[in-house]
Amino acid sequence: MNFDKAHAVYIQYHLDKRMGERRGRLKRGHREAEKLFCHNIWWPLLGNFDHLHPEFEILDWRGLSYFCDFVWLTQGVKLVIEIKGFGPHVRDMDRKKYCNELNRETFLKYKKA
Repeated sequence: MNFDKAHAVYIQYHLDKRMGERRGRLKRGHREAEKLFCHNIWWPLLGNFDHLHPEFEILDWRGLSYFCDFVWLTQGVKLVIEIKGFGPHVRDMDRKKYCNELNRETFLKYKKA
């Protein structure tokens, strides 16, 4: 199976399993940068999307949701992958968004599985 077909099946599989905000977040959040990561990095390395979850929701210590671009969950590995685009992570930031992003990154860095 080529990348385009495999990627379409991968995204549709996750859309079919989700409802509400989790589904909406995947529709809105998986865009060009995330697809480029899949195409240029993930697919050449592994050739499949097994155990890779797009727009994965994690709750912080306050019960607030954070969505990670990708989480790779296997028996022995739990890895968060974030794609940092210029627009949402630099150009469109104000102080509050910047503070929230720092809190989010700190939480994800020290999150125990």
